Amino acid sequence: MKIAIIFVHYHTPDLLVTAVQAVRKDLDSSGLEADIIVIDNGSLPEDQELLNSLDVNLINPGENLGYAKGVNLGVKNTDADIFFFMNPDVEVSTNCIKSLVDVIEEGAAAAGPRFYLDKEMKILHPPLMDLTIKNEILWRSSALGHNWAKSVRNHWRKEAKRYWASEKPIESYCLTGALLAISRKAWNKIGPFDEIYQLYFEEADWLKRLEKSDLKSYYVPEAKAIHTYNQSAAKEPQAKIWFQESSEIFRKRHYGTLFNTFLKKMVPFMRQVANLDNQTQDSETFSWTGLPLIDIGSFSKIRNTPIWIEISEQDLGIPAAAMPILDKSMKVWRFPKELWDKLEPKTYHFRTVDSIGNEIAHFTYAHYEAI
Repeated sequence: MKIAIIFVHYHTPDLLVTAVQAVRKDLDSSGLEADIIVIDNGSLPEDQELLNSLDVNLINPGENLGYAKGVNLGVKNTDADIFFFMNPDVEVSTNCIKSLVDVIEEGAAAAGPRFYLDKEMKILHPPLMDLTIKNEILWRSSALGHNWAKSVRNHWRKEAKRYWASEKPIESYCLTGALLAISRKAWNKIGPFDEIYQLYFEEADWLKRLEKSDLKSYYVPEAKAIHTYNQSAAKEPQAKIWFQESSEIFRKRHYGTLFNTFLKKMVPFMRQVANLDNQTQDSETFSWTGLPLIDIGSFSKIRNTPIWIEISEQDLGIPAAAMPILDKSMKVWRFPKELWDKLEPKTYHFRTVDSIGNEIAHFTYAHYEAI
């Protein structure tokens, strides 16, 4: 069975080199072979020499096609039976590719790995948000107040922990395009990524279409990869605009125009009803700048252990990466400096939570480049 690894690259040549090296190392250790294709979405001239040294099938369309068009162009340039779509900020670990290939060969249409945020593979990425009408309403209902927002977070984390605790593949359509394995049979049946999406939601749209078919998609915890989130998008000034445009397209397509309009008006209405416009965050919030650290020792009397630390870009706290503190002797938890330096400059929210979902404290850290 022929395999192709398709990277869509945008202004992250150093990350791409590391990603390609990791892929080759994994392929060699697993005894697999694969064509590696790089769609170069408009690299700078000074980066060309580095890209040309990679010994890959380098395709330069002469412009930034966006992710969906880049993926589709990669598929058009291979006759592989299985293709992997990858971001350059993803680094596969040993046996990742083979684990996903095995699931595809057993009959799955698509498969995705367990992602970690850090090189030590301790901080778990969340699964892709399960985009349904019910969940869209639930998430926005957090505007009703802090107590209700806690309930929303608890509902979300129970579903996330189902993924984090899994040891065997589970059927799922909440996978991310950062690394996604797809069979050609499924691709031919479902069709390519919709190129109406410049960036974001293209894989969610494709997986929605897959879910409506008789084909299956799986989350594969045995396949592990590191994803330093949002490295390419952070370099694109239009990324936030594209996110809004793509979310509008997705919701109109899958929920209807009327419901999409309702969603946009829902939050302001709920805030007005709850009279929350001038309220501050809950009293358990502590704000600092600098490298995030949390005094774990101060939570030593917590009964329901292990304590979990959740990290989110959103005040609501979902989606969130998370890690359990399994070392009972740990007094202070520090966010990895190497990772902190790579993250987009903004304010991040950290919550400590016991093992059954009771929230202990909420910390915000402003990235020092965002000050």
